[in-house]
Amino acid sequence: MFVQTLQAKEPRSALILFEKKCQMCHASTLPKTPEEQNKMVSPPIAVVMKNTVMGIDAELDVGMPESEIRKIAIPFMKDYLYNPDRKKTNCEDISFDRFGMMPSLKGFITEDELDVMLPWVYDRFKPTKVNDKWIEKK
Repeated sequence: MFVQTLQAKEPRSALILFEKKCQMCHASTLPKTPEEQNKMVSPPIAVVMKNTVMGIDAELDVGMPESEIRKIAIPFMKDYLYNPDRKKTNCEDISFDRFGMMPSLKGFITEDELDVMLPWVYDRFKPTKVNDKWIEKK
C-alpha cells in the first residue's frame, strides 16, 4: 500500500524571495559606474530602505530607537507593496520622474512570502544611524 503524506509548502528563504521577486528591479548594490546607473529600472534597495527609514524617523521626530522604527517600517513596507501611493513615500520627485510609480505586487508575492522576506530586507539593507546621521548601505 502506497501512502503519500502532504506537507505544507513552506515559504522560500528570504534571500531567494528577494532575488526572485525584488532584485529584477531593485539592485542589491549601489551602481558603481555611469553605465550601471543608466541601466537601473528602479532605485537600489538600499536607497529605498534609506528613504523608508529616514522618512519614518523624520515623521515621528522623537528620536525613536531603530528597533521601534523596524516595528513600524515592516508593516508600512507590506502595505506599500500591495497599495503603492506616491503620498505614502519619502522619495524625491526626481525618483518618480525617472522611474515612475512602483506597481502593486498583489498576486505576485504572497503575504506569507512578505512575512519571510521583509524583516530580512529591513535588517540587511536599512541604513545605520551614527551620531544622529543616517548612513546608507553600500
